[in-house]
Amino acid sequence: MEYLRYLGNLSFSPILILTMGIVGLVLSTFIKSIVEIILVKPFGMKVMDFSIFGFKFSRSQSGKWESRGRKPSVGLEVYTSFDLEKTAGTDSKKLIANEKAYLTVVGIVTLVLGIVVFAGLLAATFSVSSFALASVFFFIGAWTLAFVIFKFCLALSVLAKVNAGKSLSGYTQEGISMIRAGIPFEKMELKPVSELNYPKVWDTERMVYFLLYFEYLDACDLFDRMPEAVADVESVLKPGVETKVSIAVCMDLIYYFSYHNYDPYNAKKYYDMIINDVTKDTDPNAMFIKGFYELNCLGNVDGAKACVVKALEKIEDHSVPVERDYCKKCIARLNYAIDNYPKQG
Repeated sequence: MEYLRYLGNLSFSPILILTMGIVGLVLSTFIKSIVEIILVKPFGMKVMDFSIFGFKFSRSQSGKWESRGRKPSVGLEVYTSFDLEKTAGTDSKKLIANEKAYLTVVGIVTLVLGIVVFAGLLAATFSVSSFALASVFFFIGAWTLAFVIFKFCLALSVLAKVNAGKSLSGYTQEGISMIRAGIPFEKMELKPVSELNYPKVWDTERMVYFLLYFEYLDACDLFDRMPEAVADVESVLKPGVETKVSIAVCMDLIYYFSYHNYDPYNAKKYYDMIINDVTKDTDPNAMFIKGFYELNCLGNVDGAKACVVKALEKIEDHSVPVERDYCKKCIARLNYAIDNYPKQG
């Protein structure tokens, strides 16, 4: 009771609580990121990118760290992937299992350290005579613990989805986990929905999987499988129903009908379906797709070149290394198409 009375005398100023919340968030990012850095080598992984207070750095192919500019970010963030030289020849299923173990260990160690930090700051709360300083210690500790618990629950949620392998959602999550872990598309061996034989597949599951599967086919030059995948997703795509997933599907279909299976009517149909979103999207992925549409459907060479420039401006900040490499490949295709576009006059 005496301890509770002591806590009751602390300052509960909203400004103090909010400020210490920011400090707690920053501290939680440092705890988790440092744990990730320490554990990458034992699990056959390496740090590919990191961001500290918004200043981003990426590892080049030569192994050197290069500055990638700054974008708003809090604390320390680390992006890891498998060291493909050390894990060459390893089965993709073993890599998935390894990544699950890595996420689990990182989550548990981060949670334990968060509890230790909270316990230490709680002890400091009761050992100082100043209620103002005690308030600072207590709220930093409480917020740090809260954010660490949130990150742990998030990791559990990802692991639960990956382990739900008896559904198309679980299968999709396995593929997403491979991308996040730096496993290249060429090693994924994804199958069409028709060969997976799941007893019940929801329309949304089918669309989310299409986004992964289409990128896989495109990255691996498996163009002959695309018509089946496109027909499958078109059968469940409902005009007028706009969600983030359906918009992303339409983006891929614009690309497909502007480049792989030239059909300006269908390309325009899907472009018009999401025109408000597609015109505002400046993501590198969206820019190369708009570039193909401008070039092949509108004959606008200058517009396509402008899309290439805008795509390259943000490419180094785009997603994780596997998807970034895929996007670079598509931009190179667009450049090639521009260079070989029939000259007028």
